[in-house]
Amino acid sequence: MKYRRRLKYYLIKLCRLKDSPKAVAGGLAWGAFVHFYPTFGLGPLIAVFMAGLFRTNIVAATVGWAIIMPLFPVFFYFNFIIGDFLIGVPADNIVMAIQGFSHISLKDIFLVSKAFVVGSIVNGILGVSFIWASGFCLLKKYRKEILCFICCNIKVKKRAF
Repeated sequence: MKYRRRLKYYLIKLCRLKDSPKAVAGGLAWGAFVHFYPTFGLGPLIAVFMAGLFRTNIVAATVGWAIIMPLFPVFFYFNFIIGDFLIGVPADNIVMAIQGFSHISLKDIFLVSKAFVVGSIVNGILGVSFIWASGFCLLKKYRKEILCFICCNIKVKKRAF
């Protein structure tokens, strides 16, 4: 499946969920939340666990994880940038630590790790808040319109009986 078709499929699935916009947006946010952290393949399980723990939609968490999956390198990059900005370490030190991996010191490893962790905490909180708020507003006001827009653009062959 191409990515565009897969995205349409997941958006249709998300809009057709029979749950409140609050629960669906919460599941979507928890699905996106795991991409701010290195989960080493456990991202979908963590997203489903967090969605169940906070009583949001589990299917929406899985769909949110699948939709946001291609963006995780961008999220990791933002983690470094925001962590670097908040800690106050010059970006050149972090870039040199990442590029010169063969002769990296323990101090540089801690510097990069500290910037990443601080950035991921801040970005995780801000990302979940933004995705939940935007998902809630869109689903509450425009759920039917989004579904109609997505479904009307899909051509279906008529069967000849």
